Amino acid sequence: MSNIAAITPINRPLGETDYIAWLNSRTSPAFLTSMVPPDPRGIYSRPACQVRECGRSARRQLGLCPLHFQEYEVTGITDVEALGRSATVRPIARKAAGGYSAQGVFDLSICTSKTVQAELQFAISCKASGDYGGRLNADAVNAFVRSINKIGISSLRGLLPDSPEVIAVAQRAGSYASTHLMYMREFRNWIEIAAGNLSVKRRLGTRRGGSKRWSKSQDVSQAWLQEIIGRWVAYRLNVETAEAQHIGQQESYVVEFAKWAESREVCDPSDITRQLLLDWLAEVNSQRKETGAKFSGGYRAAKVSAVNMMVQFARVEVTDRIPANATYLPREFPRRDVPSPRFLEPRLIETLRRPENLALIRNEHRRVAILIMMQVGLRAGHTCALPFDCLIDLNKGDSSDKWALNFIDTKSKLNITVPIEPHLAVAIKEQQKRVLKEAAELGQKPPALLFTNQNTRDTRQLAPESLNLALKNWVIELDLRDSAGRLEKVTPHRFRHTFATEMLDKGVPIDVVQKLLGHRSLASTQIYATTTDKRMRTEWENAKFVNVRGEAIEMTEGAGGDAEWLLHRMAHAIQPLPNGACGLPIQQSCPHANACLDNCPHFITSADFLSVHEAQHNEFERTISKAEAAGHFRIVEINRRPNENLKKIIQSLKSDAEA
Repeated sequence: MSNIAAITPINRPLGETDYIAWLNSRTSPAFLTSMVPPDPRGIYSRPACQVRECGRSARRQLGLCPLHFQEYEVTGITDVEALGRSATVRPIARKAAGGYSAQGVFDLSICTSKTVQAELQFAISCKASGDYGGRLNADAVNAFVRSINKIGISSLRGLLPDSPEVIAVAQRAGSYASTHLMYMREFRNWIEIAAGNLSVKRRLGTRRGGSKRWSKSQDVSQAWLQEIIGRWVAYRLNVETAEAQHIGQQESYVVEFAKWAESREVCDPSDITRQLLLDWLAEVNSQRKETGAKFSGGYRAAKVSAVNMMVQFARVEVTDRIPANATYLPREFPRRDVPSPRFLEPRLIETLRRPENLALIRNEHRRVAILIMMQVGLRAGHTCALPFDCLIDLNKGDSSDKWALNFIDTKSKLNITVPIEPHLAVAIKEQQKRVLKEAAELGQKPPALLFTNQNTRDTRQLAPESLNLALKNWVIELDLRDSAGRLEKVTPHRFRHTFATEMLDKGVPIDVVQKLLGHRSLASTQIYATTTDKRMRTEWENAKFVNVRGEAIEMTEGAGGDAEWLLHRMAHAIQPLPNGACGLPIQQSCPHANACLDNCPHFITSADFLSVHEAQHNEFERTISKAEAAGHFRIVEINRRPNENLKKIIQSLKSDAEA
């Protein structure tokens, strides 16, 4: 749950005693102490060194302080107790200057103001919840307390960013200047948020990649409108399971609307009329990209829908002064564009799949993630969130080539299992070994995810955005360009489109492709099937087909052409041949058995099978030559006619290719 979801407004001014009691009621009892110990979990501060009686906070791998980690590197001892017995590092003197800071202890006993002490206890308690970002530095906090004491600040609440007190604290902080300014800003904001004041900048949550999503409602100048947006965002974070990134994006749409409304002299809830909403709809529909192109229907619908939801919430939860008819009718929302698959051309995807080109992606985590997306069409978010044990072994007996990938599709809420190729299973197993080794070197628990990033302190998860950046740099390095000479735009979702198209091209039933993609509705998968059918028909109409005697076959236009196309598709799906296709309707049985090349009037082939024809012709020549040498003239007679037909077919297809 977000840190702004549960808000308790303060309805009256508080005296110092009441204010301290109010802060204490919102502080975890474990932190209502003047000496806050280091966090063994490493959430609100660094944990203590694992060597008993050391007294220092851990700052290095294996949960050791810098001195004991140095001892470990010299001696090679991995057992913590043995390392403690053999170490020459002495325990820290508890009463020495700065001793508490070195132990990771927050010494709040030196606070001259009981109010400041309660505020800092509340702030550390907030950090311990895990919803307020990274760790606190005990040395920086203790130095912060000493500066506040000398300047005589009695409370952090109410301090203005440019007040003399704030400037004085920063001037006394030395290398901690920016840290102390951050403490004063963040601690004050957390108190205001707990008090129900949503006019301060606040963190909505953490993205999957570890970066923070911050609120934007404080940028709205009118207090009543700012409050509506702030309460709407808090409500959504409290009742929905949507990610902070999604809700933050919708908040930005609403803030954009609020600023636009202020420019139209909207200064009261009663000014949010249906006409204003219709004007906003017209404004959204008129907006253009930098290139001059119109924004997609989905993007415009998202903007309008966010504002509509906010207005409905405000009317029910905040004020009844908004007119009851201030809403959109269902037919007024911008229609979402019919999505069209943007698959990569075969030459492009084959270039990207080459091992020597994949090796150009230096980061091994990103390389394996991109390989998975290329092979099985996973979304970037699902790839980054793959569980560590996502690989399923389907092999029985002596087989070793049957593997599958298992994960939860967070969009459809389905458990998806996708068969994968053996080389991809090998890459995943190597990735598992890699992250296990990294976790062991850092003294961490076995990872829950297949792809980790130690630089993201909150989530330890590889960010989907990093895959987009890796793909962009990879395309530049490979110099992949489209037909117009521009750099090709390769995205994770284009891999998904390509995977779906390839599966349908290979004749995989559409309901199976639906399951592989995790679509709840067959209509979503049908988009790929429709596009695949159009592309294949265009290629079929532009191709040259010859019969068994090498004579060109003219394709019928109009309704007859539609029927021939359907016949062609059925022939490939139900009566496939290695060197062409059978043009006989599937309701009829073949009178020629396997003698397609022996003047079969239903045999059809194209240049796609030229290499097969040449190899078959060479085999015929060898068979005829051996039969003639042995005097087996009946065998010569049986093979000569189809061989002559093959020569005509090859000559016709080659001449067309040369032309």
